[in-house]
Parts: sequence; structure tokens; C-alpha cells
Amino acid sequence: ILSPKIEKEGFQMARFQERFQGKKQVFLIRNGEAADAPAMMGYMSQVNRETTFLSMEAGEFEKVFSLEKETQLLAEWAPSQYHLSLLAQTEAGEIAASCNCSYSTEKRRYRHRASLGLSVRQDFWRQGLGRRLLEIQEGWCRSQGITKLCLEVDTSNTPALGLYLRMGFEVEGTLRREVHMADGSYRDLYIMAKFLDE
Repeated sequence: ILSPKIEKEGFQMARFQERFQGKKQVFLIRNGEAADAPAMMGYMSQVNRETTFLSMEAGEFEKVFSLEKETQLLAEWAPSQYHLSLLAQTEAGEIAASCNCSYSTEKRRYRHRASLGLSVRQDFWRQGLGRRLLEIQEGWCRSQGITKLCLEVDTSNTPALGLYLRMGFEVEGTLRREVHMADGSYRDLYIMAKFLDE
């Protein structure tokens, strides 16, 4: 279960573990850790090949992130009070989905806002993983006093857009020609948000 602790002088990190029954199989949803770095490298490489809706071209992740860098990043996120990194794992140990959410305390005026990113491997689409990961992150955000949860999504990504709208997110605006594809074309992104205090 999710067990965040709220104290007067700050927040403790959230530890989460849950067996989730998807539409076709069972997944373990848990915090990402440094030991997951090799599997996450393979996962990110695969999801970037499967879709054009993520932030990197196929093969780009491997150029930007070494195993050492990914290990360090996961090690930094794991104990963080301000970042919740979750992954969904099959019973065979494969990573099926990943969801990260974070907020900053450096600027008081923006302390109420968190940013979220979600990806699901194509083999595991339509299992309910995206919805469940969003629900968990939303619960964590509420426990942290976050009142606005933000994300960006490709305007052509109708499955993700539909999920976010069903989950209560609203389109706040459009970033025009925000993404420049390898073939020279451009993509627009929607800025979406959900207000957690309404």
C-alpha cells in the first residue's frame, strides 16, 4: 500500500507496492530502484521504437543515457521526497509500464504543481495500467499537498488523450510545432492539467 507520511517540516518519500489485476494478467506495481536500470534501458529502447509519441527518436535513449547514468538517476529518485518513480512489472519480471511524477520546492509560488510522464509498452496496452498508474500518482500528489497535476501529450495521440480526459484532465492550451520529427514534419502538443482541489 501507499504509505506517505506528512510532517510539519516536510514530506517523507512514498513507498508503494501493489499487485494489480490487469484485463489479461497480473502486474506488480512498485517503486523503481537503481537495480532496475538494465531492465529500464531495454524498456525505454523498446517503447521509443514502438511509438512516435514519446520525447525521443528510436535509438536516441541509448545515446543519451548510459547504464551508469540510468542507475544514478534511479538511485537519486528512489529516496526522493519530491519524486515518485513507479514501474509495472509482469510476473516474468518484464517492465510493462513506467510513470514518473515530481514537483519542486525551490520556488514557493510553484510548490502546488507537479509534472507527470507515462509510458506503456505496446504488448501491454489496454490492460488498465495507464489508468491505475495515474490513480496512484494522483493519490500521492494529494498526500503531498499538490493541487495541480500537469502533463503534455501529442495532439495526435488519441488513446492517451482519451485516457487523460476520462481521468479528469483538461486541455489548457496547445504548444504549436513543439516537436520536430526526424522526417522534417512538426507535431503539436496539448498542455493538460487536473486540479486536485476541486
